[in-house]
Amino acid sequence: MHINRPGFLFFVIAVLATSFALRAQTPSPTPSSTEKIGNYDVTSSVELGIRGLEVKGDHEKYRSDLNYRAGVRIFDSSFLLEDRSEGLKPFDSLLVQASGWGSDPSGSFRMNMERAGIYKFDTAVRRVRYFNNLKNHAVAWSQPISTGSMHRANTLHNFGDLDLTIFPESDFRMRFGYSFNDTEGPGTNSIRFSGDEYQVDSVIRGRSDDFRAGVEGKLLGFNLGLIYGHRTFKDRTLFFVDRFNPGNNPASTTSFLNAASRQFRVKGTTDFTHFFVQRTFANRLDLSGRLIYSESNSDVTESDVLTGRASATGNIIVADQIFVPGTAKRPQTRGDLGLTFRITDDLRVSNTFTFDQFNIGGSNTLFELVQTTTGAGVPNTGAPTFTSAWRTTSFRRFANLIELDYQVNPRIAFNLGYRYTNRSVTVAALDRNIQAGTITLNDTESLDNHANSFIAGMKLKPKTNWSIFFDLERGESDNVFTRLANNNFLNARVRSIANVKQFSFNMSFITKDNDSPGTSTPVTSSGGFPATETVANTKLRIFSGSVDWTPRTDLSLSGGYTYHHQTGRTDIIVPVGTPIFPTTRFLLGVSEYFVRDSFFHFDIAARPIKRVSLFASYRIDDDRGQGSRTITRPQDIVTSYPMRNHAPEIKLAIRLTKNVDWNLGYQYFSYRETPHFSPFANPLVVFPAQNYTAHMPYTSLRIYLGRSAKDR
Repeated sequence: MHINRPGFLFFVIAVLATSFALRAQTPSPTPSSTEKIGNYDVTSSVELGIRGLEVKGDHEKYRSDLNYRAGVRIFDSSFLLEDRSEGLKPFDSLLVQASGWGSDPSGSFRMNMERAGIYKFDTAVRRVRYFNNLKNHAVAWSQPISTGSMHRANTLHNFGDLDLTIFPESDFRMRFGYSFNDTEGPGTNSIRFSGDEYQVDSVIRGRSDDFRAGVEGKLLGFNLGLIYGHRTFKDRTLFFVDRFNPGNNPASTTSFLNAASRQFRVKGTTDFTHFFVQRTFANRLDLSGRLIYSESNSDVTESDVLTGRASATGNIIVADQIFVPGTAKRPQTRGDLGLTFRITDDLRVSNTFTFDQFNIGGSNTLFELVQTTTGAGVPNTGAPTFTSAWRTTSFRRFANLIELDYQVNPRIAFNLGYRYTNRSVTVAALDRNIQAGTITLNDTESLDNHANSFIAGMKLKPKTNWSIFFDLERGESDNVFTRLANNNFLNARVRSIANVKQFSFNMSFITKDNDSPGTSTPVTSSGGFPATETVANTKLRIFSGSVDWTPRTDLSLSGGYTYHHQTGRTDIIVPVGTPIFPTTRFLLGVSEYFVRDSFFHFDIAARPIKRVSLFASYRIDDDRGQGSRTITRPQDIVTSYPMRNHAPEIKLAIRLTKNVDWNLGYQYFSYRETPHFSPFANPLVVFPAQNYTAHMPYTSLRIYLGRSAKDR
């Protein structure tokens, strides 16, 4: 597939730049390293250019991975003004940096402005064009796989921060800040209705704004700070069907949608207060602490309207209307207190205590009115549904970490540590059928849990130019958002750094083992499945090595290799039906995921002649995935993502004049994956390979001010 690219403009700029290069072979006098504009010293480099683009193969996958476009782009550019004069002036220095705007998928802008002793103003703004449409994820069986996923998005994401500090070098400072986050764009999703799935269109709209104000300073030897923040957020994403939709099951002809609309309107605020303190006593004892209190309040309203036909009854749905208003509140308190005591110059003991507590409470009411007729058009009598639900979660967790660091001698140092955590969770639920005046659920459950882990580390220097680092952590960990049982883990890392003349050698090895036990909920109905202990196990091994060589100031080479070896194995309970196992409706199976990824990179930077600089790189990423492994039982799942990706690049920079460089480059991307199929789908479903190649030539002119050629 070809994408329009400005080939003629690319050719014209290349010809003009070449002619300038031929005229500029006579060396010019070395210019002054500073340009002046009034009282300002100017140091600037601006690089503008264009990119050509040709994509062959799966364009949707290319956009999901890279999303570069043809056209004009801004490369890394900067503009610095410095005023070293005395007297009244708006700023001492102003730095503006920009990169990626135009045809790049992401662009950034930074501005730093300051006046010594008065203020410092920092701004960072980013824009990201996000696109995702894969042919092997959430595919609708009733549609050609070439149309892609039911879950697609093409959004524009703008976000940034603005921070102002008054009296930045003073013992009393004032801080003000503002942040924004805005996402908008079209997409698709899916909903389930009457035993079938339906693709729905969506309009994604989300926005948040943050305001901050605070003071910092020193009082009685303590460094103190207090910050208050206020955040507003809202989501107006809409899901809709505006035409006849038969659903994804081609065998079902008794259910369909004529139209549908679903909107979750979310609007809320978060207020937080952050206090911190720090002081060092007699160069022996260091104290630091912080306390954060926040409270979030949100209002949520779900509105659904649907028309179509239900397969279970064959009734025509004239209107299925759902209205669900709800509220939620989340107050949270978090505190940290750290103490470090230097017993001797070589021995330190530190202790960090962390406390975290929050409550989440929310309720909603549901009102649903379904108006239906028979297939012959006779109205049915229907009763509305009117219910309410209330949920609350109370969480409290504290953790304490004590560590010892000892410098045995200049060549040997080690550290030991112990972490203890204690967690208490209480959940409660209350459901009412308002129409019938009955309570359908009233339940409260509490859990107390603790975990222990041990930490060890060592640093060795066999030679003055060789350092070896070792870290180990083993024990249990908990996670409030995913599970109630502890994870058993073992993490270890070894790293070696050596410098021999012009060579630098880096090697590292990381190993991570994690076991997550759990217990399934028993199915007590006839032919059910008893409560069963299940385990999710993950083993990860990462080996990495690199070499850097700089034989001369005008030549440097580097290369490296990284290998990821990951295996995930999870017990699963799969409904398989009576033809497989007549005595039960479920079987205990295994889901396995494999990564066998090799990554190699090589870079060279050289200046073969005085006015010419060369940069070349090569990247290859090859994941063999599960290899020849296949499933032998219907209740098992074996998955991986085997693929190969090549990405070479070459760039040539030619100094045309004392202030102008011409850059000419080429990037190539080649992505390959293996076609795969679902062996138990009926009919057989084959996922095609989403292969593509992308050619991206580019050229640009970089203009320098206030910087001589020898400084570049």
